[in-house]
Amino acid sequence: MSRLRAAWERVWFAPGDARTLAAARIVVTAHALWILLSRDLPALSGLPAPFWRGVSSSARARFLIAEGHPRWETLLAVIAAAALVSALLGLWTRASCLLAGLLLYHLAPLETIILTPSPYVKGFTVAVPALIVLSLVPCADAWSVTRSRARADAWEYHWPVQLIRLFVAQIYLFSGWAKLVRVGVDWAAADNVRAWLHFFNQRDQLVVYHSVGPWLAEHPALCLLAGASTLALELSFVSSLFSRAARRVLPVAAAAWHVGIVFAMNIAFPYLPLLLVFADFGQRQESPRT
Repeated sequence: MSRLRAAWERVWFAPGDARTLAAARIVVTAHALWILLSRDLPALSGLPAPFWRGVSSSARARFLIAEGHPRWETLLAVIAAAALVSALLGLWTRASCLLAGLLLYHLAPLETIILTPSPYVKGFTVAVPALIVLSLVPCADAWSVTRSRARADAWEYHWPVQLIRLFVAQIYLFSGWAKLVRVGVDWAAADNVRAWLHFFNQRDQLVVYHSVGPWLAEHPALCLLAGASTLALELSFVSSLFSRAARRVLPVAAAAWHVGIVFAMNIAFPYLPLLLVFADFGQRQESPRT
């Protein structure tokens, strides 16, 4: 038990650096602001009634959605954007991060009316819990327009970064887990990967890059390599929480992997910028925590 406790302390409460936490704040808020400004979510509230027939009453209650109020939703979106800018600059970060997180929790599901019936993997899935975490910690002690004179204990800068990293790592972990549960290791088979390559390159309205995917599908050995490396990356990515060496390698490999998927399958990953939260800045401090 003492070894398990020591490992737990090392992962979550090791001495951290204010700059690493501040970098996580900047990455999360800038990414959320980019996603928010790239979509006209308030306009979706004004869609005609037939678009809302598939929205259950439980979903409306859970996300506090009431259609037919685009002006009200516009006001909420403006407030959310202002809160994100405030958090990005390090102004009133506890209040601004909490406000932005709550408003994005409400605004994000509006997009699902015209896409898939799920509020997940649209760009705010990580931002909402990450902003709530940032609202609880001293994330403006570095790289902010107003810095706190009182410095927190070193361990207080580490656990929130680790938790945000866990939010990102879960995307890969559960993606790999789903592949194993639904298909098994045969998901990595050359025939399966080739079938997916053909599928994603035959959607005429979505395909931008036409050459890499079909070329890759013609080479079974490369398809097998792509499938095996995909499972290996997704299932091992969580190790970046525990190992500095993995943290230096796996996020970079994941970024290159996502770029390759764009050219091979025309699938863009909206969370790609969040891989920057795995970067460490500065030297870790000695923690007074006992």
